[in-house]
Amino acid sequence: MADEPVDYGKIFNIKTPENMNKEETVLVIEDQQDLRLIIAHQLQKLQFNKVKQASNGYEALEMMKELKGISAIVCDMEMPIMGGLELLGELRERTDLDRPPFCLSMDQVSKERLMLAVENGVDEILVKPFTLGDIYPKVHMSWKKFHNPKNPEKVYELAKIALRDKKFDIADKVYGMLASSSDKSARPHVGLARSSLGRGDPTKALEHLAAAELRNKSYVHVFAARGEIYAQMKKFDEALKCFEQAITLSPLNPVRYRSACDILFVKERYKEVITLLEMAVKQGLEFKELFHYLSQAYFAVKEYPKAQRYVKSALALDPENVTYLNQMGICLKQQGMLDDAGKVYNQIIKLDQDNLAALYNKAMLCDAKGEFADAIKLLERAVKKDATFEPAKAKIAELKAKMPKAG
Repeated sequence: MADEPVDYGKIFNIKTPENMNKEETVLVIEDQQDLRLIIAHQLQKLQFNKVKQASNGYEALEMMKELKGISAIVCDMEMPIMGGLELLGELRERTDLDRPPFCLSMDQVSKERLMLAVENGVDEILVKPFTLGDIYPKVHMSWKKFHNPKNPEKVYELAKIALRDKKFDIADKVYGMLASSSDKSARPHVGLARSSLGRGDPTKALEHLAAAELRNKSYVHVFAARGEIYAQMKKFDEALKCFEQAITLSPLNPVRYRSACDILFVKERYKEVITLLEMAVKQGLEFKELFHYLSQAYFAVKEYPKAQRYVKSALALDPENVTYLNQMGICLKQQGMLDDAGKVYNQIIKLDQDNLAALYNKAMLCDAKGEFADAIKLLERAVKKDATFEPAKAKIAELKAKMPKAG
C-alpha cells in the first residue's frame, strides 16, 4: 500500500482559503497577443476584476515584484525569453516572490510533455486549442490543487515566508521535514542553505548546498546559490565558476545571467560580467538588462567600440535614456568621431537642457576641437545650475588660461 500523503496543513496549521478571491489578481502570460486578450477577457467576464497580462515569463517576473495577492497564473509553456516551466522554477525558489496556483497551457500534447509539466510542479494543464468554457474550470482546479493542505508546495511557501521574516528556526524546521520526506530532492537543502546564510553562516550554507548537489547534480539553483555565497565571501573566481555551471544547466534563462551580473557589477567585476553575458549573446538571447550591463561593463573597461555597439542596442529599447546617450557620446569621442559625438550631446541637451553630464562632455568635445570659448560657455552654464560642480570650475580656469590674451 502506498504511503498516505503527509498532512502538512495539520502539522503546520496552514490556513487554506475556501474560495478563489475574485478581487485578487490573475496573471495571464502568453506571447500570442490575440490569445492572451481572449483569456483575459473571458476571466473578466467571470468577474475577475484584476487581470494582468505579460508576454513572457521574464516580463511576468518583473511585474510580480509590484503585484500583491495573485490568485492564480495562466501561463503558456513555450514563449520567447522565458517559458512557463522556467518561470515556475524561478517562483518555486525565489524567496522574494510568492508562488501562486499555476495553470500551464500547452499544445502538441504528449506523454513526455505532460510528465515534464507534472515533474516541474504544475498544478493544472490547459490543452490548446481550448474553448472559452475550458478556461475557468482549469484555473479553478489549479487553485484547488495548490491549496490542498497536503500539497508540499504550500509548505515550501511557508518556509519562504519564514525566510523573508528572518524566522530561521521555523524555516529550518520546515525545510528539515521536507528533506526527510524525500531523499532525492535537492530543493529543501537549498532552502536550508539560504537559512544558514541568513544567520550569517556561509560555511554551513555551502555544506547544505553540497548535500543538495549529492541529491541532484542538475538542480540549477544549487549552483546559482553557491555563486551568490562565494560572491558575498569575495571569492570571485569560485563565484564565476558556479555562475557558469548554472548557465550551462539553464543556458536560455535570462535570470541566470542577470542574477549573477547584479552581484558582480556591484563589486565592479566588469570582466566577469562580460564573460558571462557574452555567453548569453552566443545563445541568441536578447533582454534589456543584457544590453545595459554589457554596455556599462565595456564602457568601464574602456573598450569603446564594443561599448558603443551595446549602448546602441540599449538605446533601441530606451531611446531617450540620457545616461546611455552620454556614454554613446563619450564612445564616439574616444574613437575620434567628434562631429557624431556633438550631435549626440545636442540631442541630450534638447531632451534635458540642464543635463550636467552632457554640458560637461560637450565642453570637453569643444576643448578637443580647440573651441575654447564655446567650451567655457557650456561649463559656466553647468556651474550656474550647480555651484558645487568642481570639475567644471577647474576646467573653466584651465580653458581661460588657454585663451589667447586680448590686445
